[in-house]
Amino acid sequence: MAAPMKFAAKRAAQKARRTKSSDMQIKWFGEQVKKDVRIGMRARVGWAAQTLRDRVVVNINDPVRRFTGPRSGRVQVDPTSRSKKGEFPKADTTRLRTDIFWQRTIGDTPEAIVGTTLDYGLRLELHMNRSFLRRTMNDFLPRIKRILTVGHGSSDFPNNSF
Repeated sequence: MAAPMKFAAKRAAQKARRTKSSDMQIKWFGEQVKKDVRIGMRARVGWAAQTLRDRVVVNINDPVRRFTGPRSGRVQVDPTSRSKKGEFPKADTTRLRTDIFWQRTIGDTPEAIVGTTLDYGLRLELHMNRSFLRRTMNDFLPRIKRILTVGHGSSDFPNNSF
C-alpha cells in the first residue's frame, strides 16, 4: 500500500513543478448563474400561474340550468341549480369566468397573482363559502410544486405531463 501512495505523491509533486501559478485562473460565474436561474424561475412561475388560472376557469364553468317560464315565457334560472355552500360557483352570466386573470409582479422576485377584479368574486371567495381561487390553489398545489421544481430545460416538460 505504501508504494502506490509514494508514487501518487511523486506524480503530484512533478505536476505542481510544471504548473506555474500564472497559468492558473479562477473564474466566478455565480452572477450569471443567478441571473439564469432567476429568468428560469420567472418563466416557471408564469407557467404555474397560467395553469392555475386555466383550472380556476374550468372549475367555475358549470352553468346553472335555465328554463322558460310557463306564464311569462321568459328564460329563468332554476333556483335549485345554483351553487350550494362549499361548491364552486356556477356560471350564470359567465362574467366571473371571463374576468379571471394572472399577472407577474414587478421586481426581481418571481411572483405572480391569480385573481379577479370583480367585487362579486371577493364576496364568493371570502363571505359566501364558495371559494374558487383558494380551493383550486390547494387542489393544484402538488402540480404547481412540480412545475416550479422539475429540471431546468424545456425538454423536462413533455406535452401533457402535468
